[in-house]
Amino acid sequence: MSQEKNINRLELELKTLPFFVHEYVQKKSIVPYSVTTLYEYSKEFRRFFEWLQHESLLSSDISHITLAEMNALKYDDVELYKGYLLSSPRMGTSSDGRLRSHVSIQRSITALKSLFHFLATQTEDKNGQPYLQQNIMLKVDNVKTGRTLQDRSRAIEKKILIGDESLAFIEFIDTSYEDLLTSHQAKFAFKRNKTRDLAIIALFLGTGIRLSELVNMNVSDLDIANMEATVIRKGGFKDTTMISSVFMEYIRDYAKERHTLYHPKHNQKSLFLSLYRGQAHQIDQSTVEKLVAKYSSAFKTRITPHKLRHTVGTQLYKKTNSLLTVSHQLGQTGTSATALYTHLVDEEKREAINDLWTN
Repeated sequence: MSQEKNINRLELELKTLPFFVHEYVQKKSIVPYSVTTLYEYSKEFRRFFEWLQHESLLSSDISHITLAEMNALKYDDVELYKGYLLSSPRMGTSSDGRLRSHVSIQRSITALKSLFHFLATQTEDKNGQPYLQQNIMLKVDNVKTGRTLQDRSRAIEKKILIGDESLAFIEFIDTSYEDLLTSHQAKFAFKRNKTRDLAIIALFLGTGIRLSELVNMNVSDLDIANMEATVIRKGGFKDTTMISSVFMEYIRDYAKERHTLYHPKHNQKSLFLSLYRGQAHQIDQSTVEKLVAKYSSAFKTRITPHKLRHTVGTQLYKKTNSLLTVSHQLGQTGTSATALYTHLVDEEKREAINDLWTN
């Protein structure tokens, strides 16, 4: 299972990293980061330390980096590393020479900012002082994508469900998808998990919650009577979000059949389950990503759970014209992240601009 694989991969990464990264992972594994995020961050830490070693900024091997060496780092050192990321080929098996994407570079910067913040504010040595005397990452700017909100929104618009497509999508899965399957094995697998998969799609489209929020829900987090879901948002805080009544039928059906379909043990509280070696386990994120990709590819175009979140944000903004309403529903702490939806061109705006100069 991918969760177990990531745990093993994280443990292997930690064997090469210094003690303070171990402390960071131990602290952050409680909240707010998943094992997958910690694994990806640990890889970024290793790459940064390997670069420092290559540039002779470390005198010891990576696993024995001292706090004195960390405190000796300067702002210019990190800026040089950032420049290296911007100008060097992307990682991976491909040798096509293409540069790293701005997204991957920003992930590196975000990971390092998180680590340095931890070392400068959440640690304490034997003298009661933080491990780092100053956080040089505070001076490091994020990587700009060079794309305007309107440009980004155009790209998103092609990969989300517009208008009534959300309802058409879930109806397609319910009534038409099976007809596309040619093998008995594929049909059997689809029928076995159909009720669960419909409920997952319905919950995404009915709330706009994140993938991690859905996967980590327990049975007790679903309030069918009040059409609400309790989730743990980014940052580890608990939040209650409303579920659109349009999608409740699919969610109710799964709640009724969950035990019959997967026969979970009494102590298995996870809402969404999958079978692994005949036993019911909490569904993992990769399984959800694959099922969303499978159904969406057959319906329109391959999309992700995050694009379903954009779908909800876009539709809600069209209905309310309120960024505050959108930010509350999506669990954002402000409206800056939701400002993207104001630039999505809806049907009314297209009609308005087309009729601008007509009598």
